[in-house]
Amino acid sequence: MPDPRPATTEPLRFGVFEIDPSARELRKHGVRIKLQDQPFAVLLILLEKPGQLVTREELQQRLWPADTFVEFDKGVYNAIKRLRETLGDEADTPRYIETLPRRGYRFIAPVNKPTGQPLTPTPPTVPAPPSEPKRDTDSAHPTSASDSAVLTGLSSTEGWFSRLIAKWGLLAMGASILVLFSTIAVWRFERKPAELAAPSLEAVPLVAMLGKQETPAFSPDGNQVAFAVSEGQHTGIYTTLIGGEKSLNLTDHPGDCCPTWSPDGRQIAFVRLGPDKERSVYVIPALGGSEHKLYTGPLNGRWSCDRLDWSPDGKVLAFSEPAENGVRSGITLLSVADLATRQLTSPRNQEFDCDPTFSPDGRTIAFGRGFLGGDQGDLFVVSISGGDPRRLTTGNSGGSPAWTQDGKEIVFSSPMGGVRSLWRVPASGGTPRQLAGVGEFATNPSISHKGNQLVYEHTIHTNYIWRLDLKDVKHAFGSPTGVLSARGFNLRPSFSPDGKKIVFESDRLGYSDIWYCESDGSNCVQLTSLHGISGTARWSPDGHYISFESISQDYYEIYVMEIPGGRPHLVPTFPGMDKGVPNWSRDGKSLYFSSADQSGTFQIWRVPFKGGSPVQVTRNGGVYAIESDDGRFLYYVKQDQPGVWKMPLDGGEETRVLDQPRGWCNWQLVPTGIYFLNESFKPNGRIGFFDFATSETTPIFSLEKPLTVFGGLAVSPDGRSLLYAQNELDDSYIVLVKNFR
Repeated sequence: MPDPRPATTEPLRFGVFEIDPSARELRKHGVRIKLQDQPFAVLLILLEKPGQLVTREELQQRLWPADTFVEFDKGVYNAIKRLRETLGDEADTPRYIETLPRRGYRFIAPVNKPTGQPLTPTPPTVPAPPSEPKRDTDSAHPTSASDSAVLTGLSSTEGWFSRLIAKWGLLAMGASILVLFSTIAVWRFERKPAELAAPSLEAVPLVAMLGKQETPAFSPDGNQVAFAVSEGQHTGIYTTLIGGEKSLNLTDHPGDCCPTWSPDGRQIAFVRLGPDKERSVYVIPALGGSEHKLYTGPLNGRWSCDRLDWSPDGKVLAFSEPAENGVRSGITLLSVADLATRQLTSPRNQEFDCDPTFSPDGRTIAFGRGFLGGDQGDLFVVSISGGDPRRLTTGNSGGSPAWTQDGKEIVFSSPMGGVRSLWRVPASGGTPRQLAGVGEFATNPSISHKGNQLVYEHTIHTNYIWRLDLKDVKHAFGSPTGVLSARGFNLRPSFSPDGKKIVFESDRLGYSDIWYCESDGSNCVQLTSLHGISGTARWSPDGHYISFESISQDYYEIYVMEIPGGRPHLVPTFPGMDKGVPNWSRDGKSLYFSSADQSGTFQIWRVPFKGGSPVQVTRNGGVYAIESDDGRFLYYVKQDQPGVWKMPLDGGEETRVLDQPRGWCNWQLVPTGIYFLNESFKPNGRIGFFDFATSETTPIFSLEKPLTVFGGLAVSPDGRSLLYAQNELDDSYIVLVKNFR
């Protein structure tokens, strides 16, 4: 039987992680995180010889019996996968663990062995009696000069006694000892609470089950968590006991989300997204039973606007309700007793108020407001009686709020640090600070009313951009090949006019920025660093500029930058309004872009890119436009309807030419037709071509993995290649944080 115990026993550090083999603990930023035994053992073996190959045979000999070769392949795969998930590592772009195909694995990050220093800061220890050897005090907690003298005197050698007696006599020695211990007593009782030992934060997965786990919510007693599972074989609303063995499945509808508990803990309200753009609010007993519908209305205009909350007195449910034109939404209060509704907030056009959360005393509601919904907006609070909301954050940096138990602070999800994580801000206003001990890609926090616990949703997303070569206009040539791969989102690619370069948007380094690279995906360079969300990059016809949209403060703006080496400069249009999805006219002199008109409906506008007054082009709605090669027609899509329309640029009525796609960027115009992504084709989506000459659609390629919604579609200038975005990993699970304060 092989010995499964790795040889390494010394504490080790790598990156932001610390590992203590003897205690079998892995820590990130000093906070212990859970890792199963098998992945832990694999990690220790890799750390024994960093930078060197650890063969599969060695792992098998040390961790798997000789008679389990068939299970070894699956076991080592699962162990490495779980290890990478815990470390936030990627197989294609590894920071820690590199795969050497058919050979084994290698730990590639620098590994440090502490030399006499603790793995994490610890409170000062009480000095040793004079007869014991001298002990080091923790440099993280400095004492005053007088304290240092006392501690130095305590830790001197045995000769201290004889010298003291010889110099001062027994009386003086007794007085000195009395002063010494009095000083120690004062020091101990006057230390700041932060210096006293406190339980460390512990972040662990809440449940072990398949499917995307989302929108967790604590029960009033803090003993249970409700959450939604949106993908997999068993979707619906679940509840689970903290530390329980099995979760209770309350509903089985794939459109159920966003549970919230009644104050007495007997019921759970949730949202159900149904067909025909319908959204309903239901309640169900927390132990299971019959559902009861309380409200039905239209779907919200933003995917992140479906959370709701129950007031502390149990009388009201708060949720986001869209306006009639669908381009904004406000917070609505629903009476549980008579089902009457009252609108609490009324944002301006193009703004969405989302994720309302009651304060513990029920007098105030925190919510997110922004163009893209709560998660990409700012944090506001408003009195339950109404009035003007008070703003707590700026720069689209706050969403999905949760109140602390005492109501003094609000914890929220934010990309302020680059990668989305949890932050906290005083409810009365102040400077936000990042929540220590919580990992990256965190959203939808919930704080228990009793006990020091917090749960949040940890998201994992990776999508690649693929190239599909074409034999002719309607037929693919071979299988697609990966072009751009990195952790996070890689979206909306665009070819340069000569076909040698690609621009796209990516959040691989935290913020969403514009990148460009060679057409084969090599030599990628970051073009923007605006600390916000930048996207929809498009080349000018001469290849000298790119246009793009970006939001780093309150509104989306249109930018243009020279390639290469230029800096982004703003294209003036409408102050105090969102503008987006720019694209060039065929002569390269103007930009088409989208913004709302006086009614709040998004329309296509045109503006000279070097400066001038915008001119409205469409009258019946429009979001993203492409001008025909001959400059006679404008083809465009709308916000609230699938399909492609066209209109003569010299005047005339619009006509609908295609009933696909749904995503505004998932199509591309060529001289003979339109390439588009059919998002509704099962199971993963399909690329099709609409022929202008025959008005017929030809399927070209069915995607092997789920299509990235709003991932974009690009066609090379020579018409021989297509680019599209496909999900490689899209998952989320609930994390429980213990000892939260």
